[in-house]
Amino acid sequence: MNIKNIFFGISLFVLSGIIFVFGSNFPNFIVRGQKLPGPKFFPYALAFVLIGLGVYFIVKSIVLLKLKKAPRDALLVPAEEITFDGVKNVIAVIAGILFFVPLINFLGFLLGAMVISTALMIILNVKIWRSLIYSVILVVLIFLIFGMVFKIPLPEGSLIAMFQG
Repeated sequence: MNIKNIFFGISLFVLSGIIFVFGSNFPNFIVRGQKLPGPKFFPYALAFVLIGLGVYFIVKSIVLLKLKKAPRDALLVPAEEITFDGVKNVIAVIAGILFFVPLINFLGFLLGAMVISTALMIILNVKIWRSLIYSVILVVLIFLIFGMVFKIPLPEGSLIAMFQG
């Protein structure tokens, strides 16, 4: 398990390098001479997080190898059997991904994300009230980050457009 974590950490480094290479082609966002977070910000932030996680996995695994200890997560290796709940969860996530884009085209991003995330959490055995609260928090955060900070218009959907005239 430790060797796998070392390779996982190295793969995170490689992935962050790829993100840096492709992100460097994104244009700078300059308004009235002031440099603002633009298209490069999110990929670069993601790459830095991946580098941090890669360092964590590599250092943790090397330390555990030196101490000749098995990591705690080695005890959490899943069973070899396939359960109905596991298959249901995988199918629910795949269906959620497939239906997300058509749903946001119809309902709009905010309402569509709310419906999909609530439905997925309920299927994944999160209590209904918690799933609603988490979905509202998720949608509000996405709206604040992308709609307010980055000024990216989120899709409104044909249903909302119908009511607006």
